Amino acid sequence: MAQIRVWVVDDDPDYCELISEVLSDDYQVSLFNDANSYRTALELETPELILMDINLPDVSGIELCQELMNSGKDVAVIFVSGMNTLEERLRAYEVSAVDFIAKPFELKELQAKVQAVASYQAKKQSLVQAESMSRNMAFQSMTESSQYGAVLQFFRQCFLCNDYQSLADAFFELMQQLNLSTCLEIRDMEVHYFAPKNAEISPIEANILELLDKHGRLYDFGSRTICNDKHVSFLIKNMPMDDEVLYGRLRDVIAVIVEGLEARVMDIGRQKTLEHVFKEIQGLLGNISGAIVEHDQKFSAALTGVTTEIRSSFHVLDMTEEQEDYFASLVERNLKEASSAGDAFYRLQGSLKTVRSVVESSVS
Repeated sequence: MAQIRVWVVDDDPDYCELISEVLSDDYQVSLFNDANSYRTALELETPELILMDINLPDVSGIELCQELMNSGKDVAVIFVSGMNTLEERLRAYEVSAVDFIAKPFELKELQAKVQAVASYQAKKQSLVQAESMSRNMAFQSMTESSQYGAVLQFFRQCFLCNDYQSLADAFFELMQQLNLSTCLEIRDMEVHYFAPKNAEISPIEANILELLDKHGRLYDFGSRTICNDKHVSFLIKNMPMDDEVLYGRLRDVIAVIVEGLEARVMDIGRQKTLEHVFKEIQGLLGNISGAIVEHDQKFSAALTGVTTEIRSSFHVLDMTEEQEDYFASLVERNLKEASSAGDAFYRLQGSLKTVRSVVESSVS
């Protein structure tokens, strides 16, 4: 730990040298015999503690302490004065001095008071640093929570996307929330490129995506990162390489994002395949249904014609009445069997309609 800086502001050189000799083993001591040299040094650095004489020849120590307080610098001031009066002590308190030592004093008293104030300053600085660290950690946690919340919202929105363009729009909305500039490639039977609204993917970006889509999940080059999966790649054009914490967090986030994109792209592909199969089945079922109706019509017409011809030919065949009755009953029995076969066709047609309904519900 660096030594605490103690400044001594007094117009008595001998006194300053004595104080320096007493304190220099434990502190970094600097001596000033006038206000001008002190003010010049204060513009360049800030000590933790100042031992200041109230009665300086060119300006009052009270005035210098007031200047210090107005500047907002965090410095502890101990006044050293030969005027040990209540009025002097009140003046010192009004300008926020932390202690008052009356001349003459014992060196042990000086050392004890300097040590107490220096310890107080060190603890205060530690608390300030701890508070700053806590604020930074809280801000980082809030940022991470916000980012992961945006990612979860993106995943929920993905389920509503039924085509590549709407999925790309949701992706670019998420990237905007993460302050990332990107372009996107989706691969199925063809290669599809996407850029944010009011932007275009350049030929060289398309070429980079094509060349690097097999270079692992995450591939960094310059200030850019490409993220790949089987059917999806996206190029981040402003990856914060100089911020190690943010860079690491974003790498984790985009690795999750590309998995979500990949899953939804595959779902959309399966949906398209199912829709194509449905159209094929729908056409096939329509053809079968039409064929059944046509067959039934022709079959019914043929049966009607056969029945009519048989009944009209009885007088030509010169059959007896018993023979006509027998032959008529034989025809009627076989017509009933043919009719039951027609009913089977209608049942088949009903089954095909059920299949069609099931396919339609699975696609919708």
